[in-house]
Amino acid sequence: MPPPRKLDAFSSLGAFFGAEVRRLRERNGWTLDELAHKLGWALSTVASVETARRNPPDGFPERADTLFALPDMLTRLAELVRSAPRWFEHYVELESQSNKISIWANSLIPGLFQTEDYAQAVIRANRPMISDEDIGAGVTTRLDRQALFDRTDPPLLWVVLHETVVKQPVGNAEMTLAQLRRLVDLARLPFVNLQVLPFTAAQLTGATGPFTIFDFVDQSPVAFAEGRRGGRLIDQKEEITEITLTYDRLRAAALSPEESIGMIVGAMGQTWIDRA
Repeated sequence: MPPPRKLDAFSSLGAFFGAEVRRLRERNGWTLDELAHKLGWALSTVASVETARRNPPDGFPERADTLFALPDMLTRLAELVRSAPRWFEHYVELESQSNKISIWANSLIPGLFQTEDYAQAVIRANRPMISDEDIGAGVTTRLDRQALFDRTDPPLLWVVLHETVVKQPVGNAEMTLAQLRRLVDLARLPFVNLQVLPFTAAQLTGATGPFTIFDFVDQSPVAFAEGRRGGRLIDQKEEITEITLTYDRLRAAALSPEESIGMIVGAMGQTWIDRA
């Protein structure tokens, strides 16, 4: 087990919860493995909670309160952690730490692959009353995440896009073409696998919405399902198994990476793209 990740206990409620579990464990002189055994949870789960990579799963706070002889302190704190609207903050953190990221997108190009103009247009369309200043901040955050493409140890990126995503114009023709060129450039990177799920696949798996699966070297995988009002963390074993199977089916039904790049390049030459 690698050394524990440094954690700012006051950066979020989840971080505070994890730091408290770690503090209580160390006060008792227990290793992570010993705490996992006493709680009856997998070592990877306990480590993920301590480092705020996942919210405390159902039953975890109650067992910890009993073990540490606390009057429902961790149980009540866990309720705050789960109710806090911090999904995107958590998403970005997981994105930066993962060694493999699997993305399914059925309506828009994922933020990690967006150009500045595309990101600005998408944010404005989704939140028409937002100020220019807030749009700028949102775009900056989105572009900052793309620094992982320049890392010496980038994660393996596997992306499945519905054909709708490729053929849906956003903004004007110039903006859409620039975005598709960016997509092709990124798809040719050695650590990126991009596939397009064509209309002809008639594949309904994943039709409920986009999601992302994060894998780690030393932790259990987690996922995020995106919705209109934010995202939902998926960290229970049964749900992870189900969403991973869904992604496997999407990949199997999609075009190969080479065929997918060909489709995107072909879409760039279609007359429908020029709406100017």
